[in-house]
Amino acid sequence: MIEYHQHTAKDVSAWLDKDVNNGLSENIISRTRANALAHCPCVKDENVLVVSAKDGEKVVGFTAIFPEKLERPDMWIATGTTLWVNPDYADEFVGYNLVQRLWQSYPEYAVIGSEVSPAAAVIDKLLGAVILKYERKAFVFRRSIEVHSLRNVASLLLEPFRKCRQRKAIKQVLASIPSNIRVRACETIDAETYAFIQAHSSKDSFLRSREMLNWILRYPFSVENPLMARAKKSMQFSDQIVKFSNRFLHIYADDALVGVVLLAERNSAMHVKMLYTDDAHQEAVYAIIVETMLHSGAEQLYSLYPQLNAYLESQQVALRANKAELIFTYPKSLKSLIPFVLQGADGDMFA
Repeated sequence: MIEYHQHTAKDVSAWLDKDVNNGLSENIISRTRANALAHCPCVKDENVLVVSAKDGEKVVGFTAIFPEKLERPDMWIATGTTLWVNPDYADEFVGYNLVQRLWQSYPEYAVIGSEVSPAAAVIDKLLGAVILKYERKAFVFRRSIEVHSLRNVASLLLEPFRKCRQRKAIKQVLASIPSNIRVRACETIDAETYAFIQAHSSKDSFLRSREMLNWILRYPFSVENPLMARAKKSMQFSDQIVKFSNRFLHIYADDALVGVVLLAERNSAMHVKMLYTDDAHQEAVYAIIVETMLHSGAEQLYSLYPQLNAYLESQQVALRANKAELIFTYPKSLKSLIPFVLQGADGDMFA
């Protein structure tokens, strides 16, 4: 018989700090992610953070959530993060029961889901959520072509010409950066930075508090492990990753702040997680993103920002641009925020 267990922030802290045997384990949530959730500035001891499903002593499913007080609009939301069900229990409605318990734990909150799987989106819809789909683009900067068909052969033959065009395009983009542009890498969001974010976020549906943004930077859900072949992996959402870094960049024209960018490197990909810029220096900020991408060694750049995507396509700096769907779910009560305009780190997409 499947039993469901709700674990509060107090339970999570007791497991992390004192190794209390209260049903939590790394088969349910990684210690890195659990530590991040426990230190979320909006979390209280009584808040449910994890729900698990067990068949006897066997973990057959789990999910997690964290609450958040938005700066704009003035409201509380809760974001689901991670959902896994043992495939052998797919007919037992485990996923539905896990998510339902999350929703029931936050009756006064708007429960959202960002970058959710199609299966999780269906569960949210059954619980009354609305599904939105966004076009996210993956710009391929580096690749190797394997020959499996005649089409691959043709692509391989054309690749030198594409790379030549790319080199010329990149050279032009880098040359377009004004000589007075400076970049400062930071670890936290200070008052000046947050004021800039506030002033350039009027079109965004959500504005996070400064405390939440700093929490995202200080408490990542994963940790870089250079020896992944020897890594211990105990569950589907492991905290171990080959390459992990957050590059939080302040971009200045002389002494004036003109752009704020968060670029997240995850294995061979870089993701644009935060992008704020003034109109006059927009293309210079975009060019800095390209330059950072080149220095990182990443192969692909993911972006859901239409203006940035249009710039990258027009400049032809990538060998190819692929489309990738991003699913966002929200309760019908939030229809007043339509159209939803997202930042790349909204919800739990900073993970």
